[in-house]
Amino acid sequence: MIDERLRRIFEDLTSIDATSGNEAPVAAYIKEFVERLGLEFDMDGAASLSKGNSGNVIIRIKGGGDHFLASHMDTPRSTKGLVRIFHEDRITSDGTTPLGVDDRGGLSSILYALEKAVAEDTIKPCTLLFTVCEETTLAGSTFFTPDPGIRYGFIFDSYMSPPAIVSETCGLLEFDFTFHGRSSHAGIAPEKGISAIQVACEAVTKFPYGKLGEKDTGNIGRISGGTATNVVCDSVKISGEIRSGNLEDGEKRFRKIVEDFEEVCKKHGATMEYRSAWDFTPYHIHPEDEPYRLFEKVVGAMGLKPVPMKSMGGSDANAMNKKGIKTINLGVGAQNPHGNDEFILYEDFTRAAAIAYGLMTTTLD
Repeated sequence: MIDERLRRIFEDLTSIDATSGNEAPVAAYIKEFVERLGLEFDMDGAASLSKGNSGNVIIRIKGGGDHFLASHMDTPRSTKGLVRIFHEDRITSDGTTPLGVDDRGGLSSILYALEKAVAEDTIKPCTLLFTVCEETTLAGSTFFTPDPGIRYGFIFDSYMSPPAIVSETCGLLEFDFTFHGRSSHAGIAPEKGISAIQVACEAVTKFPYGKLGEKDTGNIGRISGGTATNVVCDSVKISGEIRSGNLEDGEKRFRKIVEDFEEVCKKHGATMEYRSAWDFTPYHIHPEDEPYRLFEKVVGAMGLKPVPMKSMGGSDANAMNKKGIKTINLGVGAQNPHGNDEFILYEDFTRAAAIAYGLMTTTLD
């Protein structure tokens, strides 16, 4: 079974409905929690970027130390009406709502470990960071400015079972294309028009969909346009993404897409415009890097070894690595995230909390 105190913290946090941009109630809970422990907290101005109702919550322990532990305060979907079910080996919802284990599992692990370390007076200098809008834009971690002494960190947010870690991820390049044709009456003078729908349809047949090798994927997820059935459509917009383990490779793939689409437009006498931006960039943590070494030391004391994994998803770890702060996303066992069938095994939850405690109470030297 699960430790009763860890269970209680998880129940408290999963009772709070707080989707991206609405994290204020979770921030209030964390602030009250740390105040009871005699600790101070700060809230930054991340709401100016997220356009939400809360900034990031930051707790600097004994000056803040050289590393941080973090999790995010938002859930991707509402947990209103959640009914938790405690099975023999796991926690689930009743199937009508998400459990909210992404990332209440990470939050609970860190807060439980904090309370234990403070009570036992074993806590070392470190920083705790609780971010906003991880599920939508990474606005919290993007806005956050680490103190000068912070060199590395740990994000408690992966669906993987501990001691698995996300040591390598792809980057995500988002894009939009708008194809411009020429409108005309579809019945009286269709020959005077240029159908943007026809152009877009031909263009997307040249797009590289799905898995494009070990580290790359491509997808077009949205398409919109047109006004009426009797009008030759003059504008269509498509939106999609390229994921790549290498920035240069991702940019190269995108340039090829642009060239192919321009060729289609030229063929039909149409034009196009486009926009692209990296939503998050790749990272790769190696065994000699500080976060890997500290994690290895902590789980080694538990009789375990790190299990480095590659992920095609993004997290706050991507934003922190982009800032030059070596950061690993840690497995907390939040399985089937975002679905109504989310669950967390007691064994994984207990290990995640123990790892959080170890990272707060252990030093590299």
